[in-house]
Amino acid sequence: MAIDTADVAHAGCTRPPPALTVVGDDVHVAYSMVAPEGTGVFFTHFMYGMFHSPVAVIYGERLVPTAIAAQGDTVAVAYEEPNGSRQRIDLALSTTMGHIFEWRLEATRDVDDARRPAVAIRGPLIAVGWEPAGTTDSATTRVVRIGRLR
Repeated sequence: MAIDTADVAHAGCTRPPPALTVVGDDVHVAYSMVAPEGTGVFFTHFMYGMFHSPVAVIYGERLVPTAIAAQGDTVAVAYEEPNGSRQRIDLALSTTMGHIFEWRLEATRDVDDARRPAVAIRGPLIAVGWEPAGTTDSATTRVVRIGRLR
């Protein structure tokens, strides 16, 4: 099933794969693509038998990996920052099931170079993880920051 047919890139298999999570009967998807209005990270979800119109999370210079988590009305999208030269992981949060992303923040510290984001929500806690750029053993080397949702 096609969820967004507006992609104008010819990235094929070099595009980062979409991230998805399922909560009950709802499917939430975060992905990076080149839309007619620009390159960015986008979100959509499948509810009531249809995919809702995509929402831009952030626009940027390049296609980037994404991660997604959801719980109730809260949706968290972690992504490699698509702008600038430093590799970092940012986080966008929505409390409206992804219809609007009200908060965006940098998950990594100024000293971190990071890639391959991960995110999880459990109760009031949110965890954002990444692999330090330049590591050779991604199976054992991950950094995780844990915070509390309001």
